[in-house]
Amino acid sequence: MDVRAISIDDIGLSIRASNGLHRAGINTVGEMLTQTWESLMEIRSLGKKSVEEILQKIEKYKVYETEVDLPESEEDVDAELPDILGDYSTWVQTDEGKAFCRSWLEEKGIKIDSLELLSARAYNYLLLNGYTGMHQITFMNVEDLMQIPRMDPQCAEEIAGRCRLFLEEKKDDILTSLKAKHEAVEKSKDEMLRNMLHSEANHDKILQFVKANDEDTDSLALSVRARNALNRQGHFKISDFIFLTKKDLWDFPQMGTKTVDEILAFIDAYLAKNEDRIRAILSGDNSVLWDDSVVAGIINEAFNRIGFGGYSLRELRDKAELSDQISDEQLKRILGSMIAEGKLEYVDFRCYRVYQKFEEYLSSCSEIGDRTKQIISRKLAGETLESIATGFDLTRERIRQIISKDIKKVKKSYQTETGMEWFDEDYYRYFFETYSFNRKDAEEWLGVSKEIFNYLELSGFKRGSRDLEEAPDDYHNMDLGFRLRIKNYLNRDKLFLDGRWVNKNRADLEEYVVWKYCTENVSYNEFVRIYNDFLHEEEVPYDEDIYYTDAVKRTRENKLSGDRFLLWKQNKQIRYYDIDGHDFTELLDALNLDAYENIEYSTLKFMRNYPEIMEQYDIRDQYELHNLLRKIVPDGSYHDFHCERMPMIRFGIFDRDGALLDLLIDNAPISQADFAELVSHEYGYDSATVLGTYLQPLASYYHQGLYIIDQKAMLSEEQKKLLEHLDDDFYYMDEIRRLYVSIFPGADIEKINPYNLKTMGFSVLSRYVYRNHSSLDAYFRFLLTRNDITDITTYRRRFVYVVAFSGTLINMKNNLEIFEFEPNQIITFRKLAASGITKDNLLTFCDEVAEFVEDSTYLSIQSIKRDGFVSELFDLGFSDWFYANLLTVDDRFSHAKVFGNIILYKGDEHITIQSFEEQLIKEHGTIDVYDLMTEMEETYGCQITNRLDVIYKVKGTDVYYDEFLDRFYANTGVFNRELDATEGI
Repeated sequence: MDVRAISIDDIGLSIRASNGLHRAGINTVGEMLTQTWESLMEIRSLGKKSVEEILQKIEKYKVYETEVDLPESEEDVDAELPDILGDYSTWVQTDEGKAFCRSWLEEKGIKIDSLELLSARAYNYLLLNGYTGMHQITFMNVEDLMQIPRMDPQCAEEIAGRCRLFLEEKKDDILTSLKAKHEAVEKSKDEMLRNMLHSEANHDKILQFVKANDEDTDSLALSVRARNALNRQGHFKISDFIFLTKKDLWDFPQMGTKTVDEILAFIDAYLAKNEDRIRAILSGDNSVLWDDSVVAGIINEAFNRIGFGGYSLRELRDKAELSDQISDEQLKRILGSMIAEGKLEYVDFRCYRVYQKFEEYLSSCSEIGDRTKQIISRKLAGETLESIATGFDLTRERIRQIISKDIKKVKKSYQTETGMEWFDEDYYRYFFETYSFNRKDAEEWLGVSKEIFNYLELSGFKRGSRDLEEAPDDYHNMDLGFRLRIKNYLNRDKLFLDGRWVNKNRADLEEYVVWKYCTENVSYNEFVRIYNDFLHEEEVPYDEDIYYTDAVKRTRENKLSGDRFLLWKQNKQIRYYDIDGHDFTELLDALNLDAYENIEYSTLKFMRNYPEIMEQYDIRDQYELHNLLRKIVPDGSYHDFHCERMPMIRFGIFDRDGALLDLLIDNAPISQADFAELVSHEYGYDSATVLGTYLQPLASYYHQGLYIIDQKAMLSEEQKKLLEHLDDDFYYMDEIRRLYVSIFPGADIEKINPYNLKTMGFSVLSRYVYRNHSSLDAYFRFLLTRNDITDITTYRRRFVYVVAFSGTLINMKNNLEIFEFEPNQIITFRKLAASGITKDNLLTFCDEVAEFVEDSTYLSIQSIKRDGFVSELFDLGFSDWFYANLLTVDDRFSHAKVFGNIILYKGDEHITIQSFEEQLIKEHGTIDVYDLMTEMEETYGCQITNRLDVIYKVKGTDVYYDEFLDRFYANTGVFNRELDATEGI
């Protein structure tokens, strides 16, 4: 068979690759084979991975091209087998040889582990960079191999050499396969000629030719008996019987030998007469087919298949399966003629079939008389049967019979005369038969006039019962213009606010008012006033189910406090905050909630400990953070997480009195004010609350302005034995107490106090101790740099209660001492310096990116690479995560986690998933949801698992999303302009 005619949908391409090719008008293997790297990269919806995938398929199918060509002569057959038997090593390095060998290796599934004696280091370089099959690397030279990240010259030489030996070892197998391939096409010309016309593989092309030159059987030089035999079986054209065999004909009833032979002789004669033209078509020359009349007939057939649908030029080519031999200029000329003749109309860049109105054709129909025409016309105009019957002195039933019978006559006459099945009024037939609607509203809103309605009823069509609410989604059966009219009708009782329809119910209107008027703190009572004033301004009639009343204020307050479009805080203040428009991965990573057990905090502690992350997420105080956590962290998750009354959160069971006593033991003697501040620092509690409430259980330790607890001494023998079990340089007090009790059952844990711990060589802080380092910061610096590469996941969990750890980590990143090259994986500058990298190199990289990117621009490392940015630092072979982290510590860039990747912005701006996505849409003006997802994934490196996330993230912005088109618009103005352009549909 001709592989060039195979659809690209049938060759195993990924959905993204095949869709990208279809959008560019590339639908067959033959069309695909004409493409190059450069032409594919110009297709907007194709990324690098998709292009590489397509190029692999091109290499594969170029090998098979010779299998489908029909040789012109025996010499051509002989010439197809290359003379490689004497010079295999030369042939295998030709383009043909490489392509064949790659295809053979891939088909056999030969993996890189077939390379004997290949070093583990070289093998790992290949495997870790996605090279698993021999077909991927066999013809890579040293220069090609050196492009693989972290590849060194020694391994490149080793791999290239092993591949050369491998090809030599497989010589016999490859040659055997190559010979078998060519033997399959080395048939004699005579045998090919005998099989060509009756080959199933050629069936579609021959049929294409016959249909382009078809004739009715009645016009053929056949006997009456033969024509009747064919017509009785439904064979009215040559294309209906051209492939019938003798067996097929003998199966016809009442067939004689002479008739069978006559029909077979006609078929042979027809094929022989047209052999040269058919052979030309089979060899790819379709110029014999496509004169204007043939093309016009094909266009008519294409429109007959879709009724009232429209075709763009590209869609018409695809659906009518027009040959590439038909130029766009010829096609436009033919369409122009058909439009001028009134057969087609051109609206919004699409062509539509023009159908005659029933009433117009009725007046000229010769199959019925004038009186009947008047009866049908009056009924179409809406007169009753009784009124019409009186005018013609007939009975009501007789009028009904005349209409029913003669409408059928008119329709049959129309179909015979024009070859078309539909009248213009039939445009509404599907809607009429499918949906339940109010007739008066349909006339006013949807254009279904009473004449159309009466025509459909008189034609015997039954009214549908499906809910009209489903109609806007029925895009398979109704066009855009009509669905938009239905949509406007359904939205007649909604408010169109800032480019979106808002239901007239309290919940939807609340969200809109908060988004529009509460971007800064507003009290709940003030919100109620703003809400009701807004309804008055929009002239919404008073309805107690929509307006705020005293009876519903308390209920709505409770409901509003839990909504995800605002933050609720102290003194019943609210502020618009699009919770679902943010990716909180980085926030939750910083808070590290999974590390807390049996503890209670005020969220003020997190506000103090993580000011940068709070500013990044625009969280302004502990009450907003508390409300946010309540909405994004499930109750009972982590280690039994609970949101208490603002601003407290708790993990598991917490003994506050016992915890404060432990803290006092570790820090006494201490004044009451200082201790209250210490408690506030440790737990985030308000100092006034600590003084007034939390310290009461400790009153017995308070004397003359100080809390005093006698620090019990520990025997030196106990200290010595305890020290034998303390191997680390850092401990929490609780850990030492538990260890002490396990060593000395029944021991007094009050001996674990600052006095004894200092005696043992520890520096003592509020809840933890350290030793062997000048400061806690020095200890953390030691941990983060003692190895060149460190996974800090364990450290983040271990030191979650120690603010100094996150501070040290941030400072070291900002000072370019450590770098995150993968999430939670850090590498030291010391390691980079060993490779010749200086801090000036790193700062220069940031400068180069800042110079490359315009101000107020979103970017990722992947996006600037696609735009042509290059840097010597890329030779380090790190992933994009490393380079993005370099930019996050540069004040010239803002950043956020967006769908699993770091997205940056050149400028000082609070950026979110929402702001990033909104900007991309505005750059396009209008864009399909899947096209936007493709751009975010392939240009910016995002990882999107659910298209609904993309849609939801821009809710509440100027962006307008049309769910029926599944398309974004920069604003309602852009949408309305497109809507206006469809009004004529």
